[in-house]
Amino acid sequence: MSVKGNQTEFATALTCALRNAECGSPPRFEVASEWVQQAKGDAHLYGIALEILGHAHQHSCEHRLAQTAFAAAVTQYRQAGSLAFATKALILLGTSLLLTEEPLLALEQWSDALVIARDTKDLAQCAKVYLAISQVYIGFGDDKASLHYNQMALKMAKVLGDSYLTCETHLYVVSDYLRLQRYTQALAELDCAEQLLSVPNKVWSAEIIYYRGAIHAKQGLLPQAKVELETAYELSTENANLWGQIHALAALGEVLLALNDPKTETVLQQALTLAERVQLSQIVLRCNTALVQWFLQCQQAKDAVPLLAKLTALHRPRTVKITASHQQRIAELENNSRILQLQRELT
Repeated sequence: MSVKGNQTEFATALTCALRNAECGSPPRFEVASEWVQQAKGDAHLYGIALEILGHAHQHSCEHRLAQTAFAAAVTQYRQAGSLAFATKALILLGTSLLLTEEPLLALEQWSDALVIARDTKDLAQCAKVYLAISQVYIGFGDDKASLHYNQMALKMAKVLGDSYLTCETHLYVVSDYLRLQRYTQALAELDCAEQLLSVPNKVWSAEIIYYRGAIHAKQGLLPQAKVELETAYELSTENANLWGQIHALAALGEVLLALNDPKTETVLQQALTLAERVQLSQIVLRCNTALVQWFLQCQQAKDAVPLLAKLTALHRPRTVKITASHQQRIAELENNSRILQLQRELT
């Protein structure tokens, strides 16, 4: 898309591009970079262009580049006095930091975002911060705490009557129920999300099918899961969503392993290569584990030995924990946002 004409037209084009990026369809980063250059001179538009650039990099799992863009967007939004936009960019920055396994830095960004959201009485942004914080608890293996934050976010989204945010939040809750092995509840949440998917979102559309496949795999419905995960992979590939491709491939490989399908090794190796490229350690662990099982199943012990050494390294105990100061700050902000939610319910 070529952006020409006056500032108003440019602003309209950027706003549209940002909406598309938020819905999982960012432009190529070369295009986004050009917009960044064009937007200089107007802090708010510059922030939007930088945020779009961050989305473009994140879509390809270029997390460090995304973090640089999101951080710069926060600075520009603050200069422009665009606090709601600054809050959103802080949430995105935190999410990107979490993806590079820097949870405490991520929490710093989200705490700052929650302060702004509270001070500006922006309940929607409070909900989005809780969705983000839940992901930290997943990383530390506390799925019940993750569910707690996601359910708080869901209540806020429903109070607001925001169907888009409610749809997003249902997907987070689906993920919690899947890990907690509460599959019936996960499918019910998935149905709710699908019913609310009124705005086209290629990432969420693929995610919904992916989750159905992942849940059905856990329920032992392997042929059905295989079709769903293949479809999710195809949708993510069409949208050039690397994160979606990797997760769908890894889950598909595990299903093929259970089916003793001859394509198992090829699919798992493909998932492993992509996961190693962008350092998705949990997916790397899953793929290596499944490959070891496959080689042993095929009586190829010599091929399993090198992977066993990798698994030993990948099983290093986690040393990072949420600090007491972080926990206290989150609790204080949580209490303040609960008050904000109550005020909203009473008006």
